[in-house]
Amino acid sequence: MKALIKTKRGKGNVELVDNYPEPQIADHEVLLKVKAIGMCGTDYHIYTDEFPSNPPVLLGHEFSGVVVKRGSKVQGFSEGTRVVSELSVKACGTCVYCKTGNAHICPQKTSPGHGIDGACADYIKMPYHLLHQVPDTVSDEEAALVEPSAIVVHALLERTRVNVGDFVVIMGPGPVGLLALQMAKIAGAGKIMVVGTTADEEVRLPLAKKLGADYVVNCQKEDPLQLVQELTGGLGVDLVVEGAGAVSAINMGIEMLRKHGKMCVIGIPGEEYIQVKWKTSVFKAIQVIFSYSSSSTSWDLVLKMLEKKVLDVKSLISYKAKLEEWEEIFRKVSEGKVIKAVLEP
Repeated sequence: MKALIKTKRGKGNVELVDNYPEPQIADHEVLLKVKAIGMCGTDYHIYTDEFPSNPPVLLGHEFSGVVVKRGSKVQGFSEGTRVVSELSVKACGTCVYCKTGNAHICPQKTSPGHGIDGACADYIKMPYHLLHQVPDTVSDEEAALVEPSAIVVHALLERTRVNVGDFVVIMGPGPVGLLALQMAKIAGAGKIMVVGTTADEEVRLPLAKKLGADYVVNCQKEDPLQLVQELTGGLGVDLVVEGAGAVSAINMGIEMLRKHGKMCVIGIPGEEYIQVKWKTSVFKAIQVIFSYSSSSTSWDLVLKMLEKKVLDVKSLISYKAKLEEWEEIFRKVSEGKVIKAVLEP
């Protein structure tokens, strides 16, 4: 089958092949025909070797597919069922995390796309217990973006909890930030500000405005902190969502928060150690909530949101292409010219 493979560690070392073996399923697995693949920044960072991987391995962890073959012990999910899949493959099922519904942070978990073979291929196999059926009214392309949407639902609606009327600032208008904007609105936020840079002025900040942001700010032309002070009478905002992984954004967010405010950190900085305004954080007694990956319940919520048309992921898809165009996609990602690219095998 056709597949996009990271052949070995090091920058580059990715190639498209036509003769990769089709996955062989076990009794508890299903074989999926891949319908759409969302290209993530993680995929690009595996390409540049800035994100750990276990090559040789197929890329791709955001995807939708249709069941074409079932193992003998699979319950439900008949052939022809359209599905998406959680990524907690090989979670042990017995540790404290698995037993409390948090298999996504199980130490034994291995994810498709970097730990085991992913979805940048004609077919992928997945354990059936990780599958979620896609509603008929949700397209394959929309379904491919359930995974990043679930990450944001888990962060904002399950862990951090946006309160009705909150003034929310979102740092970074990338896919995570634009999804966080919508989740904050769904949760009843009062005012929402999205902060970006000059690179975001052409596409991302206008889209944030279209999706309902009350204020969009280019921090290279306007001081977001000063604007927050003016808008809140010097009090500060209730919640900052850090989706960029930028140290400067984290520290600016700390300054923006009111006392007893909350910061939700989804973005991942490139460095292991960073400098943050620790004393300011202590004196304000802020809460910092780190969030990683997604729970099974967050996938259910996203699919319901898509079915009810209260979540718009179509607007984030700025480029569609065939898998053969992967090099062009990575070039556009590196230049910040796409919000979200969706590939078809």
